Amino acid sequence: MERMAAELLVAFEARDLEAFGALLADDARWGDDTSPNRCRNRSEVTDTFRRQIAAGVDGTVSFVELGPAGILCQLTATFPADREGTGTLFHLYRVRGERIAEIEPFFDRRSALAALG
Repeated sequence: MERMAAELLVAFEARDLEAFGALLADDARWGDDTSPNRCRNRSEVTDTFRRQIAAGVDGTVSFVELGPAGILCQLTATFPADREGTGTLFHLYRVRGERIAEIEPFFDRRSALAALG
């Protein structure tokens, strides 16, 4: 999982959606069934990231931790002028085999660390 975390960081830093997509399972999920932005496969996940980048959202990974449930990244997002400033969120990348099977968002560190295990 350390190798995957390193590859994930490199893909994020380079804004390389092809490299990011290569880390995802074909049936990767992001968000629950009630989320209007939910994704149910690799293509939907990378398209969502692509749309955010095209809309001017930028971000950095400021914290990474590995745990029993996967890879946890703290993301600091910067939004374009027509949206509100910056925001912090956490993504738990749940790993199945050699791929990320699920991306679970959190808006507070305590909940994210608890889910990481």
